[in-house]
Amino acid sequence: MTKDPKKISETFVGDLQEIWGESLHSVVLYGSAVRDDYRPGRSDLNFLVLVKGLAPEQLIGAQKFWKRWRKQNISLPLFMRPEMVVTALDSYPLEFLAMKASYQLCFGADELAGLEFGREDLRLQCERELRGKILHLRSGLVDSEGKKNRMADLIRASLPAMLAIFQGLLFLAGRKPGVWGNDLLDVGRDAFNLDAALFHDVLRVRMEKSTPDKDTLADLLVRYINEVERLVNWVDAGGLAREK
Repeated sequence: MTKDPKKISETFVGDLQEIWGESLHSVVLYGSAVRDDYRPGRSDLNFLVLVKGLAPEQLIGAQKFWKRWRKQNISLPLFMRPEMVVTALDSYPLEFLAMKASYQLCFGADELAGLEFGREDLRLQCERELRGKILHLRSGLVDSEGKKNRMADLIRASLPAMLAIFQGLLFLAGRKPGVWGNDLLDVGRDAFNLDAALFHDVLRVRMEKSTPDKDTLADLLVRYINEVERLVNWVDAGGLAREK
């Protein structure tokens, strides 16, 4: 079975056309599959599927394809009506900003190209997501019972959402989103005083290039939580505060 995102996307679009025909409005591939951090056979493929007049019962037609999609590392697609991209923009600006920062149009109309984001909408969601991350990391640190693999898994699972939040923080800092990985961390250091050294260590754990001992992981999580708390304060101040 192919691991090439382009070929998988072509087959995926064909399946969607079989289900929805002319009602299929557009298909967008986004995330690591269109970046240089894509790992064939390991990274997920994320799709936004826009269908005109989408009705819940129509999704039953996709059930027969799901087993094959899953084997191709396709995550559960986001199924929406085209108009929802605009009407939901004030509720989910962070998701659409991260999507727009790294995507490829596979079929139909490009509904992401002209999106404009409200600063206050984005600030509020960044604050909400960061506060949620603090609660998750605190609870996860206790739940890990100090076990190396569980602490490493907590770090790995948390990072993708954090990188998406960093895209929003770049926007709040007046920078253009769209950089990822180590480059994103370095830009964040300049834009909102991100502790880039900390997140370079976190990213290495995520990429499984190193798995430190349990004491190092515990210290890394403590630093991680402290940095997220600092970022919450930065966002709460309007995304304008700069530490000296």
